[in-house]
Amino acid sequence: MNPQGEAYLRWYYDAEVWKRLSYRGIRTLKNPLDMWNYQEIIHERRIEWVVETGTRHGGSALFFADLLAARGLAGMVISVDIDHDSLQIPRAGHERLRLLQGDSASGAIIASVLALLPATRGPMFIILDSDHRKAHVLRELAAYVPLMRSGDYLVVEDSCVNGHPVRPDFGPGPMEAIDEFQHSNPALLVADPGREDKFGCTFAPRGYFVRA
Repeated sequence: MNPQGEAYLRWYYDAEVWKRLSYRGIRTLKNPLDMWNYQEIIHERRIEWVVETGTRHGGSALFFADLLAARGLAGMVISVDIDHDSLQIPRAGHERLRLLQGDSASGAIIASVLALLPATRGPMFIILDSDHRKAHVLRELAAYVPLMRSGDYLVVEDSCVNGHPVRPDFGPGPMEAIDEFQHSNPALLVADPGREDKFGCTFAPRGYFVRA
């Protein structure tokens, strides 16, 4: 991000505007510039399947499900969270949405995701936005990147924490997990800085990737 983008992100984050964002009345803890990027990615890359970790209130899951429904394709959104205590949407409230409960990087959840994905499927978009501690994000990357095929898209959210540029007190998080995963697996993911930098501000700095 450029200095102006970082300054805006610090204001947006520290003022907690992101905690007052909603989609169709459902709380959505996102940067709207990222959400606009996501809908462009889904259209331009003809995404048919979305896998999201970190459902929380369900606003972004509903957003993705609406986008897929508008495109009229056969895929769906698979959204995973460790619990549904904060969920503001019905568990069976959208034909394009399947909600899974459990540790997003566990073998049981990965098996459930695989069971929902057809052997022959269209392009997939994965967004990792659950527990942001480095160890968990590394587990997610190790679990979900192997599910991807060439051309599938990945966003690792909240790499902005731990001083990149917000929450310097957070400790190692998504950015540090990305760095370690990339170092160990240099040929799997191709960074997409053009998409990341399009609006000059993102919750996912150095977190936009295409599967090689």
